[in-house]
Amino acid sequence: MNTARRWYIYLVSAISLQGMTWAVIALLRNLLAGGGGEVTAIAFEIAAIIITLPLFLVHWLWAQRLADRDINEREASLRGIYHYGMMAGFLGPVIANAFSLIAFILWVAVGRPGYDPSFGNERSTLEEILYNLIAIIVCTLLWFYQKRVVAEDVKSAPESDGFATMRRFYLFVFSAWGMTMTTMSVIHTIRWIMFEVGRSSSVLGGGVGYLTDEVARLIVGVPLWLLFWRYAQSLFSGPSISERESALRKFYLYTTVFVAALTAVTNATGILAGLFRRILSLPSQGDIRTPLPIIIGMALLWVFHAFLLKDDASHSAESVKQGGVRRLYLYLIAAIGLAAFLVGLSGNLSMLIRSFSQSFGDALKESLAWFTAALIAGLPVWLLPWRQAQNEAVALTADGVEARRSTVRKIYLYFYLFLATMTVLSSAVYVLYRLLSLMLGERGESNLISGIAQAVAYSLVGIGVWLYHGSALRGDGDSSRRELALRLKDVRVAIVDVGDAGFGQSLLSKLQQEEPSLNFELISLPESNQESMQAIPAKLSSAGVIVGPWSIAVEGGAINSESARVVVNGSARKILIPARVNGWDWAGVDLWNTEELVQQTVRAVRQWAGGEEIKAVRPMGIGGIIGTAIGVLILLLLLIIPLVSFFLGGF
Repeated sequence: MNTARRWYIYLVSAISLQGMTWAVIALLRNLLAGGGGEVTAIAFEIAAIIITLPLFLVHWLWAQRLADRDINEREASLRGIYHYGMMAGFLGPVIANAFSLIAFILWVAVGRPGYDPSFGNERSTLEEILYNLIAIIVCTLLWFYQKRVVAEDVKSAPESDGFATMRRFYLFVFSAWGMTMTTMSVIHTIRWIMFEVGRSSSVLGGGVGYLTDEVARLIVGVPLWLLFWRYAQSLFSGPSISERESALRKFYLYTTVFVAALTAVTNATGILAGLFRRILSLPSQGDIRTPLPIIIGMALLWVFHAFLLKDDASHSAESVKQGGVRRLYLYLIAAIGLAAFLVGLSGNLSMLIRSFSQSFGDALKESLAWFTAALIAGLPVWLLPWRQAQNEAVALTADGVEARRSTVRKIYLYFYLFLATMTVLSSAVYVLYRLLSLMLGERGESNLISGIAQAVAYSLVGIGVWLYHGSALRGDGDSSRRELALRLKDVRVAIVDVGDAGFGQSLLSKLQQEEPSLNFELISLPESNQESMQAIPAKLSSAGVIVGPWSIAVEGGAINSESARVVVNGSARKILIPARVNGWDWAGVDLWNTEELVQQTVRAVRQWAGGEEIKAVRPMGIGGIIGTAIGVLILLLLLIIPLVSFFLGGF
């Protein structure tokens, strides 16, 4: 089935099935659950069912007939999106209505009225139960039907990567939903206990009635979380390698750890700020019983998923994509921790300088409490993931190479280099502006010294950040060079020159200049000496890498048959050059001149030496040049406009 037709069939099927489902639910609610039985509403719902049902059947049977004819259709990613999207569309309302139903039953069970028109509830207790139960029954039946169709598809044909990805996404979304409901219930219950213990009346309002929603959330959330997570765990523990190498699983786990850690640390910062406020004799604000349950709940979530990550690592090796997800998590945590630490450090420096020119009143004390809390909370949040990431990056191993080459690491380092540079730039401009204003006779500012001192302090912080992250980048370069020298110390690179106007000699000179640590040997053909010709197969077979025109790998090409067989069958890495030969053409390969071929070959050797995938680099086209120029102009405007606005506003 072509893609456009597939999109059409599944979109119409999804829309018509969902429309029919909710028309049936609305009709049953109108008739059985106190909907009022209005004629117009009932007519509309019946009309919707009459139209959507045949529309769905026609398109769904069409899709099924095509799937029966072509087994590949059952493996299509779009079919997987439809299946799991519809299952989610049915299961979501089941969960929401089950929560409402259980909460209502518990509410009535603790003696609260089930019928109270003053709160907009005009349904009786039975009607309220039926209202939720109708949606649960209808959506559950359709969910089971959709699940059976998925099982038949999987039985008929193995899952494609796209189909399996949608299944994982479906599992982790509902696992996350159940986990969120459970965590919220635990947090709210702990908070209720803290407020209620030792009190004769409820502080939160509602007493035991307050817990009805939390108990309902727990009753729905725990089974939902356990069912979906245990199923995901069973797949991980099964025979499928793709399940153990799934990047989506790692993304789910690391995202959970990240959110839990960030929430716990943020609330801990608030508690620290309150502690410092008390130390500085400031009036207390808030109540520790509000953030403390959040810290407890999120800490439990953090520890549990950190244990799962450790358990995953003990059962299977980390794939490249999983490593990328892990590094993203580490650098996100480190970036947030360092930002909090720098804000706290800069703020405390500012408070210290301002205290010399004004009294240390409540305003400064308030700022000092928050900045100190941010500094203390941010430091470990930065150091712990940063040390882990840095230890991996300095290792002279394949993992170390991957870590140093990681895009997220480069973004992290260059982001803070950019931030530090902009801080120093803006501070230097401010200091110079104030000094020039003073030289030109401006005497109106009373806080000149403190303003300049703050700018200098910010510059020193920026310089420290710039030097530290610059040294990390230089360390990456040093580690890469040491790893390269260690890995390639015994590798010999054979350059085969077939006599194309000194091409081999030019290539050798350039490679020796670009990669002096490698051992190169030039093999020139044809050799006039018969003994030298006989030695060529031995030289080629002992080489770790063979670089030469493509014709050396073809019998009857540029070299004799024995040498060509050594090139083809040998274990050496082959880097072949698409040199032009009369009667031979290359599809998709540009017509390079000798100088360009040398440059491309040198780049290919360097990519191989660095452990990268070998890719051709083409010169930037006119569109790329124009786009780059526009980007540079926009960046300059973004930097210049604030400065101009500052000076115009200042004068």
